[in-house]
Amino acid sequence: MQTLHISLNEKKNSYPIYFGNNLINEVEKILPLKSYSKIFIVTDKHLQQTLLKQLQSSFSGETDCIILPPGEKAKTLNSIKMLWTAMHDAQLDRKSLVINLGGGVITDMGGFAASTYMRGIDFVNIPTTLLSQVDASVGGKTGINFAEIKNLIGTFNQPQAVIIDATTLETLSERELVAGFAEIIKHGLIKDKNYLKKVTSKSPLEFSQEELLEIIKGSCEIKASVVQQDETENGQRKILNFGHTIGHAIESLCLGNLRPLLHGEAISVGMVAEAALAKTKGLLSDEEIQVIKQSLFHAGLPISVRGLSVDEIYTKMLSDKKNTFNQINFTLLSGIGNALYNQTSNEETIKQAISTVIK
Repeated sequence: MQTLHISLNEKKNSYPIYFGNNLINEVEKILPLKSYSKIFIVTDKHLQQTLLKQLQSSFSGETDCIILPPGEKAKTLNSIKMLWTAMHDAQLDRKSLVINLGGGVITDMGGFAASTYMRGIDFVNIPTTLLSQVDASVGGKTGINFAEIKNLIGTFNQPQAVIIDATTLETLSERELVAGFAEIIKHGLIKDKNYLKKVTSKSPLEFSQEELLEIIKGSCEIKASVVQQDETENGQRKILNFGHTIGHAIESLCLGNLRPLLHGEAISVGMVAEAALAKTKGLLSDEEIQVIKQSLFHAGLPISVRGLSVDEIYTKMLSDKKNTFNQINFTLLSGIGNALYNQTSNEETIKQAISTVIK
């Protein structure tokens, strides 16, 4: 087992991220569970008969749990009400611990419920998707979608620990595994050319479990280095939003489709569009645009989207929570491995960039 510590200045000194295989069977050894009055597990229906049973069987004491509907559509206020009610019915107190077992939807919602119940109780994330292991579970962002806007309601609240068990990736479909590489590739694009080369050296499906574990750790190290500088996203942490301004709009609009895009797929398209925007501002060359497109395409990620119009994507972007003073804010690349935040542009140029990813 390997450990990475995230050190924070604003709220608490640090918390650990544990990396390894079969850690879901070792949670009671890793965490000081006896110091908590009750253990409450949050998960979804996809894991009810598999990882939930495995986790519960590893505990010597009793646990309460709630099984939520799976997927982004469940990331709503109604789900949070269900969570709060279940926490109240389980008689959780301020010395209880919430364990979030699942993907980014579960860690976002479970973390939000824990951070608001009784004005905040401790929680731990056990992310079970590649996307959540490299992104959603780390950094303390929690929340839900509201008014058809991605993550409009939420808090910054750090977990007590994150436990990343690479063996849980065996539960994923190929599509879900590949989607997780969007955030991995993003980390290389915004921060580290050499890391980008490493994670795009093979198809995502060709990496061994041990190689994936090293990639996950590498992404967490990059994200931790950014979050430690700016926990509540007042400045430098905004570079993690590359691809997300346009990508979140596409993701939200696709939720009603018969086959909605996964988060990573939408962010992949968003990165291509925002790279096009950077090119119009003279920040990226044609060669660098090709590197970005090829990195995503060869990973099996989409670089365009069908069935949406430029105008509806732009309109959705006007409600993005990162906007200030009625301006749409972007993080744009200034060369591979370097990112600039708080970048703006005019409507015509933004729409032109969006048009490059519409089929």
